[in-house]
Amino acid sequence: MLTASKLSADLKALKRDMSLPLVRFEDAKVDLDPFIKSHLFETIVFLQKEIGVHYTEELKSQAAKILGSVDFLGNPLGLFNDVTEGISGLINDGNVRGLLTNVTHGVSNSAAKVVGSLSDGLGTLNMDKNYQDRREQLRTGAQSSGGHILAGVKGFGNGLFGAVTSIFTQPYDGFKEDGIEGLVTGIGKGVIGTVTKPVVGVLDLASGAANAIRDTSSSSSRISPPPLRLPRCCHGAGMLLPPYSQNDAKSQKLLHDLNKRNLEEFFIAVEQLRREDRLMSLITSKQVYFLLGGEADSGNIILKVPHKELFQCLVVEIKGRYYLELVRSQTSASDQQRVPQIRCDKQTIAERVSQQINYARNLYEEQQHTLTSTEAEDT
Repeated sequence: MLTASKLSADLKALKRDMSLPLVRFEDAKVDLDPFIKSHLFETIVFLQKEIGVHYTEELKSQAAKILGSVDFLGNPLGLFNDVTEGISGLINDGNVRGLLTNVTHGVSNSAAKVVGSLSDGLGTLNMDKNYQDRREQLRTGAQSSGGHILAGVKGFGNGLFGAVTSIFTQPYDGFKEDGIEGLVTGIGKGVIGTVTKPVVGVLDLASGAANAIRDTSSSSSRISPPPLRLPRCCHGAGMLLPPYSQNDAKSQKLLHDLNKRNLEEFFIAVEQLRREDRLMSLITSKQVYFLLGGEADSGNIILKVPHKELFQCLVVEIKGRYYLELVRSQTSASDQQRVPQIRCDKQTIAERVSQQINYARNLYEEQQHTLTSTEAEDT
């Protein structure tokens, strides 16, 4: 989402190039007429300009619908549609319960959006990135009424805890980064956080309660059907979009459970190395996990090797058994190389996993030495 505070480098560049203030909106029924031209004898540059002008005018004509659906106004158009639907059901079918349900849903939805926008605005004033990240993590997993209530309570506690600790943590972080100047700035941030974080916590609690009421009052027509499959894995060989694979989707979910949904680390490959103890390798863009039992539990991780510490992965044979040999990089001449060896059931498995690990490591090295568009402009 381009309105989020934490974006990838590509989305940051897109947001910067657009040079427009971006706001959140929901369920805006925007209809854009297609761009149609016949018998064209013009240049690509001219056509691109014409397309841009066409859709700019189309968006301007739909501005009222977009403005009526923005979050900071409480989505008044959505509230109007809810009330209209409820009144229509009452007149046509005598459905009093439907009227109450739709009005409750519309009012709670508007309240949740207004309060959420206020809490996001005050949260930005704190200038505390760690605090904002914790708020995002608490709200990300809320998918049900109970989840919203729990997220609101945790957000309230997070606000109180942040208010108590802000006056100490912000000056310390500022001094560690920028010395005396950072200490002075940190004291100012800490004072602001002490005042605003409890208010943000109260708003988060109110927003969670309003979201819970909204979800409880949702009519069956608004409830999205449960997904038929897990989210697809979008990174294939050569960073191309691969065909859907149920096994890769399950492995991607396993990774998200292990790394607490750190989306900067993406899944590359998974392989079962041994059947007797269900040892498997989970290869990602940042590291290699070796897990027992195939369960998303940190206690099942017997070995974790980051790509930045890995020199290469070899296949060795010892007394008729085949092993993966993970050769670690040496940071200095005095460092001792640690060479873990992982036994595999078959030679073909060891060779395939070795190839996948080396591919992932090479991909990591390539990304480390690639200059992004944002870095290039800063340089």
